[in-house]
Amino acid sequence: MFKSINLLRLDKGQEVMRELASYCKRKGISSAIILGIIGSLEKARLGTPATDGKWHAQQNDYSGHMSILSGQGSLSTYKGEKIFHVHMALIDPTRPGEMIGGHLEEGIVWATTEIYIGELTYQLQRTFDEKLNAPVLPTT
Repeated sequence: MFKSINLLRLDKGQEVMRELASYCKRKGISSAIILGIIGSLEKARLGTPATDGKWHAQQNDYSGHMSILSGQGSLSTYKGEKIFHVHMALIDPTRPGEMIGGHLEEGIVWATTEIYIGELTYQLQRTFDEKLNAPVLPTT
């Protein structure tokens, strides 16, 4: 199933999505499962779907010393363009019991962050879903 398993480690101040895209481009990876993301962020922009059921993200910005509890997603293509779809759950240790999460649009690393990437042996290809007004992965 996996062609390779890759580890990308990021340091303070690096932007997660930009570095992930750069790494995959450098390694020639166009189809992958983001198996896990652990570490910490000092800033995050998370998107959540609009309440009308269509995909157009409402974005919210967060800052603080946030621990990444969970992060996963996929890398696929749509009309020849790479599409990252990454979700993340975060907690700020200074605010016990308050967890935030959503579609990761942007994240600035606080101390360090590790991203585990499972490169697939086949190409994940998105198709357009009229009802959602968004490119989606087909059911297999």
